[in-house]
Amino acid sequence: MPVPSNAPQQSLTSQEVDAWLLAATEKHAELQRQEAFADISALLQEAFEEVRVMSASLRDGSQVVRGESAELRTHSAQLRERSTTLMERMAQFAPPSPEEVQKAEREFLECFQNGKKQEEDGKS
Repeated sequence: MPVPSNAPQQSLTSQEVDAWLLAATEKHAELQRQEAFADISALLQEAFEEVRVMSASLRDGSQVVRGESAELRTHSAQLRERSTTLMERMAQFAPPSPEEVQKAEREFLECFQNGKKQEEDGKS
């Protein structure tokens, strides 16, 4: 509906004024919808960008963690290998079992007793 100009005016009917107000209200509502849609679109674009940045950051962090994990697994394997080697070396220094001690004591005692008998036999 055309907007009234400053030219000499003719009287408008209340129906024409109502029609003009309705058209203006509808146009205003349409502009508000377009503005709201533009605002929502901008917010969605910002949200998508934030998600993209966070995803890239998480992906980078995940790659770092995977690298550190691989290094830790390698280090762990090396430590296990060293531990096994050291345990094998330390086994030779382990104290003998009680049975082995008793056997060695018996053998020593027998050797000592046999040696003493030989000395006594040599004196007689």
